[in-house]
Amino acid sequence: MFLRFVLVFAVSLLVFAPITGYIAYNYGRSFWRWFAFGMVVPFFSVFVALFVAMRERAAEEKQEASARQRPPAA
Repeated sequence: MFLRFVLVFAVSLLVFAPITGYIAYNYGRSFWRWFAFGMVVPFFSVFVALFVAMRERAAEEKQEASARQRPPAA
């Protein structure tokens, strides 16, 4: 039973930590910092990285939309 738990946890570290780092790296964040976060909190870290990435993208889109609506400076 304990060995199965350790095996599942080890596999989740090998899967979720690199995915978290990859997501963060694609959005300009530090791969290694997010990889370490993925090692500490394996499953939850992927959702946190996705949330941060989506929030950043929404802020960029909002900024671009407001820049398009402004009249040119005279």
